[in-house]
Amino acid sequence: MVIGGYQSFSLSDYPGVPSAVVFAQGCNWRCPFCHNSQLIPQAPLDDEAIKVTEILGALRERRGLLHGVVVSGGEPTIQDDLPEFLGKLRELGLKVKLDTNGSNPGLLKSILDERLVDHVAMDIKAPAHLYDRLAGCRTDVAAVRSSIALIAGCGLPHHFRTTWVPHLLAEPDRAGILELVPEGSRHVWQRYVPLD
Repeated sequence: MVIGGYQSFSLSDYPGVPSAVVFAQGCNWRCPFCHNSQLIPQAPLDDEAIKVTEILGALRERRGLLHGVVVSGGEPTIQDDLPEFLGKLRELGLKVKLDTNGSNPGLLKSILDERLVDHVAMDIKAPAHLYDRLAGCRTDVAAVRSSIALIAGCGLPHHFRTTWVPHLLAEPDRAGILELVPEGSRHVWQRYVPLD
């Protein structure tokens, strides 16, 4: 597992759960509005990946203060050893939340089937016809739809979210985005905050 960042405490990344956040290095998309662009390359820009043992040690020391850990990115599901890492987090007795773009339904299914997470949040970037534009590359919208269905049907707490980027999306696109959200699943609009 290649880790590009670690936040020791957050009250906003896992709903209702004081958590740490582990940022997986690498992403298969190039969203033009990404706030974590340093995590896009497969290797950290400074060649200083954080060791898994360091993360596990830090989490072990903070178990009384933390109740959960969020694995975000980048895109965690592009790393084949993600399930093994999630298993190690569960061994610490912490609740585990996964953030994903939904591009890898195969790995996501195995994670959900093995109950390696307690909560899943998935970004829905755009209406289906605009996905390539918002992801910044060619995307497999069928894979995205499969991930949405897997998450909605997994029986675990979950939510979908969309960062509303005014210069890339228009008001009529809201309906197309909401069409992708299954009935009974929660969806959250996130405000885009420019980095400048």
